[in-house]
Amino acid sequence: MKIKTQASFLVAGIVLPPLLIILINIVYQQFFSSRDIIELPSYEDISALIDESISVQDWEAVTRFAGRSERNTEIAVFRDDYLVLYSTIENFISGHYASIERIMSFISTKDNQYEYTFITRNHDDKPVYVLNRLKPREIRQRMMPLFIPAVFIIFFIILLAVFAVCMSIIITRTITHSVQVLDDATKRIAEGELDLPLDVKGSNEITSLTNSLNKMRIALKEEELRRSRFIMGVTHDLKTPLALIKGYAEAIEDDITEDPVSRSNAAQIITTKADQLESMINDLIDFVRMETGEWRKKLEKTGIKAFLENLVNTLSIDVRLFQHELKSDINLPENLYVQMDERLLYRALENLINNAIRYTPPGSVINLTASMTDTQLKITVSDNGPGIEKEDIPHVFEMFYRGSSSRREQGMGLGLAIVKWVTDYHLWSISVASEKDKETSFIITINV
Repeated sequence: MKIKTQASFLVAGIVLPPLLIILINIVYQQFFSSRDIIELPSYEDISALIDESISVQDWEAVTRFAGRSERNTEIAVFRDDYLVLYSTIENFISGHYASIERIMSFISTKDNQYEYTFITRNHDDKPVYVLNRLKPREIRQRMMPLFIPAVFIIFFIILLAVFAVCMSIIITRTITHSVQVLDDATKRIAEGELDLPLDVKGSNEITSLTNSLNKMRIALKEEELRRSRFIMGVTHDLKTPLALIKGYAEAIEDDITEDPVSRSNAAQIITTKADQLESMINDLIDFVRMETGEWRKKLEKTGIKAFLENLVNTLSIDVRLFQHELKSDINLPENLYVQMDERLLYRALENLINNAIRYTPPGSVINLTASMTDTQLKITVSDNGPGIEKEDIPHVFEMFYRGSSSRREQGMGLGLAIVKWVTDYHLWSISVASEKDKETSFIITINV
């Protein structure tokens, strides 16, 4: 149970029961004790006892006055000649005459059980006398029916105190245990212990935080493994060209290759492997920069058609140097703008084109096309190289992945990982379509 819920139960358990009891007592007093309120008969009911000196309005005024009396009050109402109009006092009977002397004698009786009030109400110079009899206040309070017995109130107070103490102990133990688990987990992670799962029980806020910490531990572990694989992959890929460069350099130095042709071939291999090594290092630097967020900045609206045309014009020169041809078909409106980072998209498309150059024979044609379909912009880079094996397609964007295809024989396997990172950064998508020994296409899809 969440700590907030437990605290709510504690507050509700302390506050609501007393309020409920008070409310029930008020309702009881209002509705079940209302029969004790004085209600005089109507004017019509006693019209035979009322002469012309008392009007309907006079009697209603007396009725209102009697209604304001305290509960459990006995009352007697007399006409100006002391005829009893209405009485709940057994000594005076309705329809019978009394006298002022008898009334005064009744009031002056030495009886400490009652209090009396004798009031004169004048109506058109014809008085109406009202006699009230009630018990003294302390006696009335003792005799007033209590809805809640005192014993029950004492028991309730004890029960409420026990409930408050128990809930306080439960909340304290919950917080203490959860904080201890969280503290132990934090120390273990700080010490680099990422293999053992955290023991998380319960469902309160702190155990939820421990769950989040456990997820962070798993993420850190995966990141540590990923970093290890990254270092191992970099080490493996860099050692191969370095070993070849070192080997041929030593061969030249030791005059193993004495004829000029062999020396020229060795120097050419060293140059080729140095270029390959430089390309690997550049890919590695680009990937690290992207992973650390060094290239992150706010996206800006960019005219996509002009951007692609400039990219094709720039990269066509590089493509021709490798004896390839770059063709484009950019079928987009002039006023089409896309929220993007120009440098990142340029780097991604450059990687795709360089990838096509690397895995196609001299004289091949690389195509870059762009078109709109409904609300989507599709940018496609395709070539007629050896293609990608079907089982390798789901993994081509993974770092250091080595498939069975000859397309993965060179490089570090970071170029396509960079392309995938760029599309994910822009919340775009990228897919691959490839036919063996026929064509390979990389399609970037942008929602516009």
